Amino acid sequence: MGSKFVACIHLSLAMIIVGSSVVFGKVITQTFPVFLASGLRFAIASLMMLPLLMKTEKNLFRIGKKDLARLIIMAFCGQFVFTVLMLLGLRYTSGIEAGIITSTSPAMMALVAFFLIRERPGLWRAVAVMLAVGGVISVNGLAGQVGIDPGHIIGNLMMTGAVVGEAFFLLMRKQISPSVSNIALAGYLCFAGFVMFLPFSLYQAIGFDFSSVSAGVWGAVVYFGAVFTVLAYLFWFRGVSKVSGSTAGVFSAFMPVSGVVLSCIFLKENFTMAHGVGMTLVLAGIFIMALAPEPGPGPGPDKPSSYA
Repeated sequence: MGSKFVACIHLSLAMIIVGSSVVFGKVITQTFPVFLASGLRFAIASLMMLPLLMKTEKNLFRIGKKDLARLIIMAFCGQFVFTVLMLLGLRYTSGIEAGIITSTSPAMMALVAFFLIRERPGLWRAVAVMLAVGGVISVNGLAGQVGIDPGHIIGNLMMTGAVVGEAFFLLMRKQISPSVSNIALAGYLCFAGFVMFLPFSLYQAIGFDFSSVSAGVWGAVVYFGAVFTVLAYLFWFRGVSKVSGSTAGVFSAFMPVSGVVLSCIFLKENFTMAHGVGMTLVLAGIFIMALAPEPGPGPGPDKPSSYA
C-alpha cells in the first residue's frame, strides 16, 4: 500500500474525527457544565500526551521565553476561547449547523489575517471567504425563513466566535519557533489548556453529581479528550508530512460532511435546504482555499481545522 494512499487515509480519519466533535460535544453539554467538561478533556489529553512526549522529545521542557509567551496566547485563543464558545454554542444550536460553521476556519483565518496583519488574501481566497460567509448566513436561516429562534442565532454566533478564536490560534502557530516540533507543541497546548481550565473546573466539580453521569456520556468525554484532542492530531500530522499543503487542505471537506452525517444519525437532526445550501457554499470555499496560491511564505497546514 503506497505511502501517499496511507497518508490520505490518515487525513480522512483526522477530518472525520474533527467533524464528529460537534456530536460528542453536544452530548457532553447536555450533562456536564462547560468548564468541568473542558477540564476533563484536557486532563485526559495531557495524560495521553505525556508518555508520548517523554519518548519522542529529548528537550521537552526547554522552550524560549518568547515562544512560551506566544504559546500561552495561542492556548488562550485555541484551547480556552474556542472550547468554551463551542460547547456553549452547542447548547443552543444544532450539531449540523455547528459542523458547517466550524469548517469555515480556513476562510476565517484569511479574514483575520487581513484585518490583523494586513495580509492580502488574493482574488481566489477572497472568493473563498465570501462563500464561507454566505454559508454561515444560509445555515442561520436568513435565506427567507421566518420565526427564527433568537437563542438559536446566539448559539451560531458563539460557534462563529469559536472559529475566530481558532483563526487567531492558527495564525499564532506561524510565530512559534520551528525548533518546537508539532508533537511538542500539541503537548504544550494540552497542558496549558488543562491549567487554564483547572480552577474553573474544580469550582464546578464541587457541586456536580458525578454519579448521575451515564456510561455513554463518560464515553463521550473520553472520546473528546483522547480521540478528538490527541488522535485526530496524530493522524493529521502523519498524513500532512507525506502530501502537499494543497492536497491536505482539500481533506478539510470531510469535516462538515462528517458533522452533518453523524448529527443526522446520532442526534436525529433534520437536514434542511438551508443546511444544504450552506454546506455547498462552505465546501466550495474549502476547495478554493486549498487550491489558491499562498499569499506569502509560511508553513503548510500542520494541524486539522477546528483542532483546538
